[in-house]
Amino acid sequence: MSYVFAIVALGVLIVLHEGGHFIVARLCGMRVERFSIGFGPTLLGFKWRGTLFQIAPIPLGGFVQITGLNPNEEFDKNDPSVYPNRPRWMRLLTIVAGPAANYLTAVLLMLFVLLAYGMPSKTQKIIEIKGKPAVAAGLKANDVLVSANGQAVSADAPISDVIHAAAGAPVTIQVLRDGQPLTLVATPEKASSGAYQVGIQIGPIDQRTPVSFGVAVKEAVVSPYYTSIGILVGLSDMIRGRVQPDLEGPIGITQKIASAARHGAVDFLAIIIALSVYLGLFNLLPLPALDGGRALFLGIESVTRKRVNPRIEAAVHTAGFVLLLGVLVIVSFKDIRHLF
Repeated sequence: MSYVFAIVALGVLIVLHEGGHFIVARLCGMRVERFSIGFGPTLLGFKWRGTLFQIAPIPLGGFVQITGLNPNEEFDKNDPSVYPNRPRWMRLLTIVAGPAANYLTAVLLMLFVLLAYGMPSKTQKIIEIKGKPAVAAGLKANDVLVSANGQAVSADAPISDVIHAAAGAPVTIQVLRDGQPLTLVATPEKASSGAYQVGIQIGPIDQRTPVSFGVAVKEAVVSPYYTSIGILVGLSDMIRGRVQPDLEGPIGITQKIASAARHGAVDFLAIIIALSVYLGLFNLLPLPALDGGRALFLGIESVTRKRVNPRIEAAVHTAGFVLLLGVLVIVSFKDIRHLF
């Protein structure tokens, strides 16, 4: 059942993203020919108000086919309902509506989690021991972190800052183990990225506190912003070679969601929220074939006051799509290999 929940959740995120494009396109008077979950020919489908809603056999995402959206597409230049003939601001709204729907989904789900389950504690514990320094120091999973080198540590003041400041010198770590205080000393080692670490994976303790509606709304609104910043920092570190790329395709993501579902509703919703933010942010990147790439061409059009050559734009988006699809296939093969 956990895999069923995972597949349904991924499908819902895709529907919401494409639904954002669809609703805004229709509100802006554009003709939408197709709303597809998956790529390829129609497996199941029905037509409603001029739009074919379908499920296709290749489960690598979805798309909304708006008349005239593809740059090299043939269309009636006198038809006011095709994409190129609508005002520029309407076209931009239609493009960003998909990512916006993902961010709105994340906000609403976070609001539900905070009101139903409360705010996670700022106090952190060791989830997993992953390095020799931690083993040598005697640190163990489920140790609750209290302080490091005399400084209180929490989600707002992470222990990694203290370890970084120590620059390889021994770090005195105070923890609670089964409710009893314990002081241990760990000597960080330098990772290949150049950062010092003791080899622990940390996370919040299993405790949540009730919050007011106002606080819940505030936290729900700002949470996707901080998640986005974290994703961008991680992407920057990967590009600069500070961390090794660890990409996952639909299979790996489904496994992660299924694993979270087995741990309970909060973990399941937390990973769905993170994925919704990731989906929205990724699509906003100014890369060919993505929403951000299309928005970039609209920006060029706004500056130059004329549309980019449709053949050039089509070629750029096609090349970007092929490249992204290639990466997705490679990552999916890696995920399949990990299954065995």
